[in-house]
Amino acid sequence: MELYILALVCLIAPVFAEYAKIRKKAEKAFNWIAVAGVSFVLATAFSIAFWTEMGIANIAMYGAWLFQFIGWIFVLFGAILAIVTLMKK
Repeated sequence: MELYILALVCLIAPVFAEYAKIRKKAEKAFNWIAVAGVSFVLATAFSIAFWTEMGIANIAMYGAWLFQFIGWIFVLFGAILAIVTLMKK
């Protein structure tokens, strides 16, 4: 899966949750998932060819890895929080 598709999915998930009327029950969880989407957008920005033309491809590669890792942590935390919150109510 391409990273930008994952970013779009994370950014659209709160919209569908609002449409399904479950976002208000677990608003913090969907906020974490949206933040993960922003992190994946930033990781995608580090992955573009612009950085290789400037000669700092190694720094860009580590930046992409860092923000992908942060994004996955946010998705994991948001998903677990959504599961726990929605199971309580």
